[in-house]
Amino acid sequence: MKKIVNLLVITTVLFVTACNFFNSYGKKITISDKVEVYIKGDSVTEEAGKKLGTYLDTTWKELDNKRSFQLTKENGVYLVHMVIDEKALKDDPTLDVSFMALRLLIAMNVFPEAKVNLVLTDNQFKPFKTYKEETSTEPVEPAVSDTAK
Repeated sequence: MKKIVNLLVITTVLFVTACNFFNSYGKKITISDKVEVYIKGDSVTEEAGKKLGTYLDTTWKELDNKRSFQLTKENGVYLVHMVIDEKALKDDPTLDVSFMALRLLIAMNVFPEAKVNLVLTDNQFKPFKTYKEETSTEPVEPAVSDTAK
């Protein structure tokens, strides 16, 4: 009986370890009791994760709720994954402007040398909305005023 219990315990431990391995959010960096950043991928450094986390913690120092982020990088673009309640976003469409502004602030103050996209996710970092850096490729025609005619 003891062998069966031991085998069951070992199997359970291996299963849980395997699940955690395949569902890894990346290396966790705890910035404060309110902000945590997971860095994932070979092209993201711990320094970049700390820089992002410190900026967000300082920016939102008056908030008490815990905030989780994941930082990845694809083709030179930083992807800042932010856990939020999808229902709250659907209930208040004015939040879109706030998230656009947050993406811009991160791009300007944390990663000015690179493009930044803000990815809203559920609590398992599954994305549901992305705010991308908008770059226009269409030529801009000069404006002609009415007085110039």
